[in-house]
Amino acid sequence: MKSWPPALLCCLAACATTSAPDVELAAARTAIVQAEPVAWRHAQAELRLAQEKLARAEQAAAQNRFEDARRLAEQAEVDARYAGALAEAERSRSR
Repeated sequence: MKSWPPALLCCLAACATTSAPDVELAAARTAIVQAEPVAWRHAQAELRLAQEKLARAEQAAAQNRFEDARRLAEQAEVDARYAGALAEAERSRSR
């Protein structure tokens, strides 16, 4: 069995974890689009936070700061889902 040099293995592992966060960015965009119809009225601050984090994630990705971009995109997705849930709850209460 062939033995790989440790430096090569570290390099390969680093390359595998620093790919562009395309999936995370797309998930955040989708979550924001889904939340917008109700969140723009009932959870504006939360929706705005998600949008700002997505913008920061896209900027980080453009600068090849993929770990920052991934973290921000994941946060933006969670914030958008929270904004949507909060808005739905508020809309239900106001009926």
